[in-house]
Amino acid sequence: MKKQFAIVLLLLAAVSAHGQDIEVSGIVRCYNRYPLRNVSVTLGKSKETVLTDSEGRFAVTLRKGDKITFEAEGFEPFSLRPQANDTVTVNLVFRGREKDVTVAIGNGYIPKEDLTFAVSNLQQYNSEFSNYSSIYDLLRGRFPGVEVINTPGGPTIQVRGTNSLTLSGEPLFIVDGIPVDDISSLEPVNIKSINVLKDAAAAYYGTRGTNGVIVIETNLR
Repeated sequence: MKKQFAIVLLLLAAVSAHGQDIEVSGIVRCYNRYPLRNVSVTLGKSKETVLTDSEGRFAVTLRKGDKITFEAEGFEPFSLRPQANDTVTVNLVFRGREKDVTVAIGNGYIPKEDLTFAVSNLQQYNSEFSNYSSIYDLLRGRFPGVEVINTPGGPTIQVRGTNSLTLSGEPLFIVDGIPVDDISSLEPVNIKSINVLKDAAAAYYGTRGTNGVIVIETNLR
């Protein structure tokens, strides 16, 4: 009788323990858009690790209150502590060094063609724009193919790689949906996002986009 009672207690304990397990699934991205594959998803207590698949997806079972850590070389690690069955979206952020882009490609986290496009779209959530004194300092060296040239009349911008009809022509500037001739008054702290368009991507703007297009969205509208 005592043996049977002990078995019942063990079964109840097992059921209780199992009831504390939660299932968490989701997707890991960068720039809030591009899926990251081969990212390590590690459980805090068991140290069990799974890798995200080709679409950035993962699924784990863990004890309630346990922590999940997401790690990929070149990115800032991210942790969360889910309290119930849940589906999550995780956005990893680059550490901010140029070599991190090469690391991300080399380790297979993101295809080269995706990352090449992604780094031409710099978002405020992934960069401290307020650290720059002017829009020109922000653009200089941060976007592939964008060159800021200092002239006696002030800085000018060229987008290399465009099918330009004029070697010195500046790109078309679109600020909050409106074409503008001068962006010098824009404060970096007020900028939400910057997109650099060239060739086929700039064709939407017709001949005005011959020298490329720089689309800027601010926090002011």
